[in-house]
Amino acid sequence: MKGTGKNIRKLRELRNFTQQYMAEHLEMTQGNYARIENEEIQISEPRLQKIAELLGCNAEFILQFDVEKVYDLGNTVSKSNDYGMHQYSISPELKELYEGRINTLESLVAELKKELYELKLKAGNQVS
Repeated sequence: MKGTGKNIRKLRELRNFTQQYMAEHLEMTQGNYARIENEEIQISEPRLQKIAELLGCNAEFILQFDVEKVYDLGNTVSKSNDYGMHQYSISPELKELYEGRINTLESLVAELKKELYELKLKAGNQVS
């Protein structure tokens, strides 16, 4: 299952999960979890199933995930107004992962903007 660790890492990063988070839910140390991602140890089928569950996909998706082929750049190019328009296709699972990451980041940005606004008010600066 060469490449499985790399796939797990990419999917974990898309979910914005830390290695520590994954390790805690897998009841193992962060160091041992890192060894899975670095492909230093073999991963058992039950552990792969648990990782897939945490990542919101199935084990087969992890095994077949290929970050290089996520976007099919060789896909159809249509001409419209003299501009080439690429139509990219991604799997529903990956789309869900990206959307979840985007929502998480948007929430974080909103929280930080609010915090910055409040800090400016406390400092007596002009709020823009």
